[in-house]
Amino acid sequence: MRSPGEGKYMAAASTMTGSVLGLGAIGYFLDHKFNWDQYGVLAGTLLGVIIGMYELYKSINTKNDDK
Repeated sequence: MRSPGEGKYMAAASTMTGSVLGLGAIGYFLDHKFNWDQYGVLAGTLLGVIIGMYELYKSINTKNDDK
């Protein structure tokens, strides 16, 4: 049995996971391209967490229009 609004929480979770992994991978690529000492991975991962938390905040604070 599904709870109301379950889809928006799943979307927020997938956005958070995707942003952390995606921006972390971009940071990893930039580390190897420019010979940085893992600063790209750190910055990308932190930016991904910030974006994911913002999306989670937006999904929690929007009214449920599904009826």
